[in-house]
Amino acid sequence: MRRNIQYLGSLLVPYMTYVALSKGGWWGLLPWGVVFGGIALIELFLPEHLSNQVDNEEALPVGILILHWLADMGLLGYWAYLFKKGHFTCGEALISALAVGFSAGASGIVVAHEMLHRKGRLWQWGAKTLLSAAGNIYFYVTHVRMHHRYVGTELDYSSARRGESLYAFLWRTIPGQIRWAWKAETERLAKRQRPVWHWDNYLLQHLLGFGLLLGLFGWAGGLCGAAALLLQALIANFLLEYVNYIEHYGLHRRLDEPIRPWHSWESNKYFSRFFLVDLSRHADHHLHGAKSYHRLEALERAPRLPTGYAGMLYLALIPPLWRRIMDQRLPNPSPQVA
Repeated sequence: MRRNIQYLGSLLVPYMTYVALSKGGWWGLLPWGVVFGGIALIELFLPEHLSNQVDNEEALPVGILILHWLADMGLLGYWAYLFKKGHFTCGEALISALAVGFSAGASGIVVAHEMLHRKGRLWQWGAKTLLSAAGNIYFYVTHVRMHHRYVGTELDYSSARRGESLYAFLWRTIPGQIRWAWKAETERLAKRQRPVWHWDNYLLQHLLGFGLLLGLFGWAGGLCGAAALLLQALIANFLLEYVNYIEHYGLHRRLDEPIRPWHSWESNKYFSRFFLVDLSRHADHHLHGAKSYHRLEALERAPRLPTGYAGMLYLALIPPLWRRIMDQRLPNPSPQVA
């Protein structure tokens, strides 16, 4: 129980977003300043938190996931309410979207990722609602069924190749994953003798869910409200794919090769671990996809990122600096981008 209490810190992200929305104005930058300013700087100097001590108590880790779902769903309701009250000017609405998008990416999608790895309809429904609210239509299909199967191979759109910049990766991965997911759903529905445009198509479910949300924000805040919702979705999905980029950059795997610890980058920096519910212990996650986040371990042979997830953004935004630092850390030779 005592160790698991540290994961409560992850709720700081939606909490900061509530504060930012209630105060309005430039407060929308609060989560960005705290995470990419303060935490990124602190983690640069913090030692790694390598302890593999596991607390088997399940109630708190499960409760934290539920609290995140409630916080993120409540956040959207509160945001729509503030739009209806006329709380924002159009400029302030877009600034507020920066905060909501950050929470959707660093809380909503992160928790959705944990939920979709769990069995049970309620967990799957929770993952779907969080992803749909963040405007993501493909991750529910591609992540477990495809990324975990093909990670590091040439078939995986979610694995960044050696020499590939973040910008090139974003251009390739999002359209690629959408096509990948559509093809997979077409094949799944065909086996059930259903057309691809059937309601059971997960992409259509998520698209409809986000469309309804877009209608709500259009009703509550007009064009500014709808634009703000779209902006938060862009930010949330940028953060998702940024994380994909740093988790597998340059770690090549043959199709006939088993998944090994050296096929995923990990970081054991304190805030990256406990504020992202151990998403940063990514190597163990790929070896044991069904393992609960609080049971994941630091693996000795997993390549280590030079700093935490927040600080890695500064390197990723400057491709020459990224390559200079990261390419020399690659544990195995990987094919260059053509």
